[in-house]
Amino acid sequence: QCRTSLGMQSGEIPDSAITASSSYNDDSVGPRNARIRTEINGGAWCPQHVIKRDSYEYLQIDLGRLTVITMVEIQGRFGNGQGQEFTEEFLLEYQREDGGEWMRFRNKRGEERFEGNDNTYSAELREVSPPIIGKRVRFIPYCRTPRTVCLRVELYGCPWKDGIVTYSMRQGDKRGTEVDFFDFTYDGLITNSFLQNGLGQLTDGEEGDTNFRLDPQELGIKGYEWVGWKNDTLIDPGPVSIVFKFDTVRNFSSVTLFCNNYFTKDVRVFKTAAIYGSVGGLYFWQKVDNYHFIRDTVVEYARKVQIKLGNMIARYVKVDLYFDAKWILISEVQFDSSPVAFPGNYSEELPPPTTVTTATSTKLSSNRMKDPELDVDLSNGPRIHIGQDGLPDGITDFDARKGSDKKTKNDENYPQHKPEEKKSFEEQYIPIIIAALACLIVVLFAIVCFIVCRHRRRKQNNNRLGMKPVVDHVTMNMNQVNNTFHHTLSGKMSNGTMYKGLPNEDMDMLHTCNGADKVLKGYSDPKDSIQGRNLPDLPSSSSELQDSRDYAVPDVTKSALKVALPPIYPPQVPKLRGMVLNQLDLTPPNYDALYAAADVVHQQSLNIPNLQGATGSSVYSIPNAELLLSLDLSVVEFPRENLRFVEVLGEGQFGEVHLCEAVDIDDYIQEDCQVNRYLNRPILVAVKMLRKEADDRARADFQKEIKIMSQLKDPNIVRVLGVCIREEPLCMIVEYMKYGDLNQFLLDHVPESPMAEATHAKTLSYGCLIYMASQIASGMKYLESLNMVHRDLATRNCLVGTNFTIKISDFGMSRSLYSADYYRIEGRAVLPIRWMAWESILLGKFTTRSDVWSLGVTLWEILTFARDQPYDVMNDEQVIENAGHYYRNDNKQIYLPQPVNCPKEIYDLMLECWNRTECERPSFREIQMFLQRKNMGYNPKDEKMNQIKVPIC
Repeated sequence: QCRTSLGMQSGEIPDSAITASSSYNDDSVGPRNARIRTEINGGAWCPQHVIKRDSYEYLQIDLGRLTVITMVEIQGRFGNGQGQEFTEEFLLEYQREDGGEWMRFRNKRGEERFEGNDNTYSAELREVSPPIIGKRVRFIPYCRTPRTVCLRVELYGCPWKDGIVTYSMRQGDKRGTEVDFFDFTYDGLITNSFLQNGLGQLTDGEEGDTNFRLDPQELGIKGYEWVGWKNDTLIDPGPVSIVFKFDTVRNFSSVTLFCNNYFTKDVRVFKTAAIYGSVGGLYFWQKVDNYHFIRDTVVEYARKVQIKLGNMIARYVKVDLYFDAKWILISEVQFDSSPVAFPGNYSEELPPPTTVTTATSTKLSSNRMKDPELDVDLSNGPRIHIGQDGLPDGITDFDARKGSDKKTKNDENYPQHKPEEKKSFEEQYIPIIIAALACLIVVLFAIVCFIVCRHRRRKQNNNRLGMKPVVDHVTMNMNQVNNTFHHTLSGKMSNGTMYKGLPNEDMDMLHTCNGADKVLKGYSDPKDSIQGRNLPDLPSSSSELQDSRDYAVPDVTKSALKVALPPIYPPQVPKLRGMVLNQLDLTPPNYDALYAAADVVHQQSLNIPNLQGATGSSVYSIPNAELLLSLDLSVVEFPRENLRFVEVLGEGQFGEVHLCEAVDIDDYIQEDCQVNRYLNRPILVAVKMLRKEADDRARADFQKEIKIMSQLKDPNIVRVLGVCIREEPLCMIVEYMKYGDLNQFLLDHVPESPMAEATHAKTLSYGCLIYMASQIASGMKYLESLNMVHRDLATRNCLVGTNFTIKISDFGMSRSLYSADYYRIEGRAVLPIRWMAWESILLGKFTTRSDVWSLGVTLWEILTFARDQPYDVMNDEQVIENAGHYYRNDNKQIYLPQPVNCPKEIYDLMLECWNRTECERPSFREIQMFLQRKNMGYNPKDEKMNQIKVPIC
């Protein structure tokens, strides 16, 4: 919408508005000749000097008013075929206020340079994102090597109707280790985490997604569109204060804030908003009443909140937002206003009556912002004092509580407010008495805590007397897991002396499953220790590394991480469920470094299982792959011309997954294939396509995948419908469901409740959730009967069809939308560690029982409506450390919490799926029967499926 030509080519921008730092010849190649696609005089603007890396020559365009610039276009000097000059790269600078600072444009990734031209005649269009808001723009040519340049330009955008020229506020806060709610594109001054005299993400026109952990723009920054503040005070938290400055005095009708209400993540719309106005920018007054937002405890969607301002007259607007939860997230702020009809009828506010006139305050008043056109006072109502720089004192006080080093009211630049009345006896001594009592309570509490801790420590020390000494680390070679061999335990003290420990009986037995003892013993050699960290052992022969990268046989232990694991300690504390994060070791070992540690010492690479196929989707792990591959291909060749491309779902190293429409596919598919067939309509299918440049190994793997997938015939597993393998590129056509993947489907719905019914929100009943979960268990039961392991079971790999039909798929791994769900080891593997069983993470062991673990996490996703990523308060390293607690059996492992409105029996099922011992986890057959029994009598046709909109692809 805001991409209109601003008038360089059409002449709407006059010659007088186009200037330059210099010109080679003002008549022939002066700045007025820099109009794109025109041949005037010399045909372009050419600066006088040769352009080098450190040159600063510019073409300046005065737009005459505040303008939003969304695109620019640049062209070299054609000169009727005689020109040879163009610029390879260029930069942009802009000025927002008359006499203001010139600011250098940087895009969302912090890059300054735009790509220019590679010839003299082609015009190159470049997007300006985030958009520039300014009155004047400069084009600055840039060259890596010295050369003569000439250029013609055009700008695209629209007038800036909001009129905001700056806003000032405190910088946003960090949330955990992965999400930074910062104003990344703010172009003003940033001092001591305070932003002033600039614009940024609150005015860039981009609204954030409700799930702030997503990265839809693929910038590598989760929640980029949101600026957020954390309430970390328990008593009387101060507001988030934002001061907006406008181009002139305006009449304000309303302000609209785009806020997040992700209340299950401690994010809510503000509780109260207080709006203040000012003409001069020194003293603020409140004309409208405080706005109180009615808390929404049902719908978590982000929403626009509009506050009426009742024709408030001001040039500065201060917005105070009071917390209703731990976090406030704001994505956009828009004002509905217009310049006053009769300028010059308003004057700056007078100071409040309580202000004492001092030398400092007199100096402040003389230096404050003035406008010669404003001469009439607005209001006699209450006013709020604002500092010399136009920022409210409230913001400065709030920053002081946050630990910033900004000036306070006691600084010399602030007027002193001195009370004229003496305090009464109660006012003087009651606070002292309260403080003394509080200190006494704190001291007593500390004494009690000390006594309890000392008692527990003595009790633990007494229990340790009978324990045998153990070592710090034990390195285990998982390729020798089933062999019994002599082992030696070794450890190092801080002084470097080597000690040998006695063998620990608990280490000889990891677990007993089905009556067979699985003995795990290891040896830690001093030469394998670097800087106190034990390195993983490698396979003894290269033949052990030659298994297929995609189709690993289950039930055979192969090391995924092969890390130096600590010993298995006997349980000392009772098992705790729902443990909070601070009970986890916050300094876990660097498992990612342990992945790569052996590459530094040994020339061989670790045998890390690769779950990703040639097209980027995950692949099944199957036994007896050779037997399946010996079968004839049982799918038909489908005409390539009958596929209509819709969009790219994902991509991998050697191919992509496309969403397509298949025309007349019902003439080719088998009768037993249950596909949604529409009369005279194409159906949606997913097409896995192998690129032409794929190597021979990728082609062989793709052929294996086609043969294996074509053997799967179950109503809850996606089917192969056809192939296109007679010519390049090779394609495999599989089912796709009407409503997309289950993860996004759940995010678009809320639980049933009276409030949801009243607001006409899309709801899902508890019975529907269990119905979908039972179908997933049914599909996995079929794979279990074939002893096939999915290895990437999650809601992102489940598709939703009519009447809530669920089919398990495998291309969630290829989608960039879910890149944050995977732990990537550069060049070696992509692992969904938050869904993986502990033995899969640490031992590389994938079985049908490790898929049961993943089903438990998937069930947890379903009952939380996929609002949270599993273990979202942990980073990837802490998730791996949590798996280490399972291995050590030290009862410090953290379970996913029980979802809201989840019955205890269902949560108990999840806990059974997360049992440390594989054989004690239920089978998929048992899980399906249990879920069906708990959901007897449910009819999916009773659900309001007609409320659900088909996703627009």
